[in-house]
Amino acid sequence: MPPPPAPLGAAIFDMDGLLVDSEPYWRRVEAEVFSALGADIRPYLGHGYTMGMRVDEAVAFLAAFAGLGEVDLVAVEADVVAGVVQAIGHEAELLPGVEVALGLFEEAGLPRALASGSTPPVIDAVLDRFDLRRRFDGVFTAADDAYGKPHPAIFLRAAAALGVPAEGCVVLEDSLNGCIAAKAARMRVIAVPHPDDAADPRYSIADLNLTSLEELALPAVRARLGLEEVLQRR
Repeated sequence: MPPPPAPLGAAIFDMDGLLVDSEPYWRRVEAEVFSALGADIRPYLGHGYTMGMRVDEAVAFLAAFAGLGEVDLVAVEADVVAGVVQAIGHEAELLPGVEVALGLFEEAGLPRALASGSTPPVIDAVLDRFDLRRRFDGVFTAADDAYGKPHPAIFLRAAAALGVPAEGCVVLEDSLNGCIAAKAARMRVIAVPHPDDAADPRYSIADLNLTSLEELALPAVRARLGLEEVLQRR
């Protein structure tokens, strides 16, 4: 008989695709930047290949699959990041349920961290546009780790900074790479995949699959997560 799960002690949020629907911006900007280099990367976009990866890893992946030879990957990454930051500043909107999710964990008195595979300028653009920095007790980027998701480093680093055992953390993710990273860190994971990916059987790795963060308001979901018990103790 497996041991009971550790008490819920913290929530760790992904950003791209979970808080903001930024994936279309990434795909559009990446296609434009690579097109200027004479490469058509559209066949490799929108299939989840690079979701959850760090920007440098995604750029290197796309350059390799596009068959680009000698190319300045650092310059390509900078152009992609600049384009995404601009798009977020003018176009981004919070996804449904973000306020519900943050509010619930705040009400429960649980620390919250943002752990994103994105680069600091993009993270800053999202946090500043929606005044979210104050809603998190820590903000972490995989740019500071040797490996991005699906490696668990960023989640383990976030848990350590919050002072909560990995087993007591729940990760909220939209990408499969992020879900794999969370499970590798021995954390519970709630998956909120994009509708195009919702039928992917690989998301069964998650402890719970939702169609929207709004579903966190449902008592059955809160009970399954262990959040209802925390709220009742408040």
